[in-house]
Amino acid sequence: MKRAIVSPILSGLVIPGLGQLANRQVGKGALMVAAASLLFMATLGFAMHKITQAAIALEGYSGPDKFGALRAELIKQGTGWLWVLGGLMLALWAFGVYDAWQGGRVRDAELAGEK
Repeated sequence: MKRAIVSPILSGLVIPGLGQLANRQVGKGALMVAAASLLFMATLGFAMHKITQAAIALEGYSGPDKFGALRAELIKQGTGWLWVLGGLMLALWAFGVYDAWQGGRVRDAELAGEK
């Protein structure tokens, strides 16, 4: 029962894939940690690119509300990419928690059978 509780917490609260590593599913865990890291870096990089584009577009702006203008420019560029990357991260997180729980149940049963 211990791994069935600890593994989903690791995958859900820390990073997807750590629960699989705790269940000794090294290949699956390493792949999930790598995927979560790549998704995070892609989201961060794309966000920085979009913010830079918006700031360049407002280079000559001299109005009183620069942050409001930057926000409007970002909205004008669209946020579909953020929804796609966020959805992928949410799906990876949900799968990681469920799979860690299932793997923890199996691992607990194996350990109980050895005693």
